[in-house]
Amino acid sequence: MAARQFLWVPLAMVLCWGWLMLPHRVLNVSAAIDTRPREIAKSAPSLAEYPIRAAERQAPCLSNEAFIRPEFQRQMRELRPAILASAARHNRPAISGMSNHEFAVAIAAVLYNEHFGWFEEEVKPARSFTPLYQDLQIQANHIGANLSVWPANLRPSVAEEILRGHVPVPPPTNVITRSIVVAGSQIDPAAYPSKSELYRAITREIADPHLAVEYLAANLERGVDRASYEGVPLTWRTLAAWHNQGIVAPREIAANATAFDYVRRASAYLPAARDLIDRELSCANSRCTLAQHLAEVASKLQ
Repeated sequence: MAARQFLWVPLAMVLCWGWLMLPHRVLNVSAAIDTRPREIAKSAPSLAEYPIRAAERQAPCLSNEAFIRPEFQRQMRELRPAILASAARHNRPAISGMSNHEFAVAIAAVLYNEHFGWFEEEVKPARSFTPLYQDLQIQANHIGANLSVWPANLRPSVAEEILRGHVPVPPPTNVITRSIVVAGSQIDPAAYPSKSELYRAITREIADPHLAVEYLAANLERGVDRASYEGVPLTWRTLAAWHNQGIVAPREIAANATAFDYVRRASAYLPAARDLIDRELSCANSRCTLAQHLAEVASKLQ
């Protein structure tokens, strides 16, 4: 009993931090995203084409800084093969209109964006506490919580929907079911007697970086289904807004301050995402150091 009571201390810390992480800030209509990578952008209307009344949006206080911790950049390089493989499994070009390469860039951009939140952007001293905060949320989930887990920032409840193949859609249908396979998952939701046990098992999986990439790609596949259901043209923005707020329509994204800000912030990470996915093992682009080049050659020979 004492051990369980002790665990509520970090849980309380997580809940306090979570309150601070709520979207108290506001967005600026003039901050419409205009950094559209040519290979990803489609013919979908931009957010700027949907005028929103001032009362529907709040003004921004973010610098839109693309901050990537060195250790996370190293992890992303290690995850690159997993990102490419998951993109190939979960993208359906005939429906999405995106190449697997474009889908992989979208996955990478979301991962980069999820690693650095708006609160850290505003309060730089908080950056050093982020790994602790992320670990505390995992521990909280082990005692019954349903908090987001990094690196994909997925809640166990969302991961459960993915495993069940459920795709939320507007009323009156509410939910459609699709066949979505999470490669590497060992979880059958029907086999768990309680939500808490199921969420503990899911937390263990989505905390694993490689499986987290697969869950994220599967969630973006659900975004493709949702966009297809609503007849919405698909872009990386659509997928980012879906992952963040579960919406896909451009007008809904523009009117939703949290989604609009999330997509705006994600745009700052597109260059890093493209650079990651476009990297050649040969380092032919001359941006790799000699040490990196030799390490990659050695890796290929193993």
